[in-house]
Amino acid sequence: MKKMFMAAAGLLCLVGMASAGTTSVREKALSPISIYDEGHLLELSIEDVGKYHGDICPCVVVSFRAMKLAISKLWEDEIPDREDFKIISSLPSDGSEDTFEFITRVKKRGDFSFDLPQGTSKLKTSGKNYSFVFIRKSTDKRIKISVKKRVFQEIDDRFFEIRKKIKLQKATKKEEKIFRLEKSKLKYVFMSLPPEDLFEFEYIKSDKNRNAK
Repeated sequence: MKKMFMAAAGLLCLVGMASAGTTSVREKALSPISIYDEGHLLELSIEDVGKYHGDICPCVVVSFRAMKLAISKLWEDEIPDREDFKIISSLPSDGSEDTFEFITRVKKRGDFSFDLPQGTSKLKTSGKNYSFVFIRKSTDKRIKISVKKRVFQEIDDRFFEIRKKIKLQKATKKEEKIFRLEKSKLKYVFMSLPPEDLFEFEYIKSDKNRNAK
């Protein structure tokens, strides 16, 4: 009971952080992504992604925001071209895959792959899965963007286990209710936290540079 209370208090604190300036943060964080496709400038919104996927779920939100951060770091003030992206994802979710595919078409041309943390799978995920490597192919500059551990420390400990049960259609009605509530909280935090509170990132060397040592 004490652990549950502390987790709930922690989440309230996190949600409180997300609430400060929420409207302006959301407007900027969820503004459309500008990208070129064969010379044509596209403005792709999270609503567009939601229509493609069928829902704006937490995985859509976090993948959309991670991509926006990657663009700002790898292209800075430039507008990227769809074909300049390569993505290595640790998150085996349809929402995340659809987000990256809709915006960049990486799967269609073979520039998308998975690198799952040990002990995880499409069925069994954890907070460690919320990590992505974005590569600018023209420069081979790479950035790894991950959701901060704190975000997942504050949700119900049973969240990922219940997710697995739901995938296997073995969850109870009570567990389904818990999952919907925690999923809703997670989506709110993904949408509302400033990027510096939601993500951590690091530039990484390419395989070519690592092998040259």
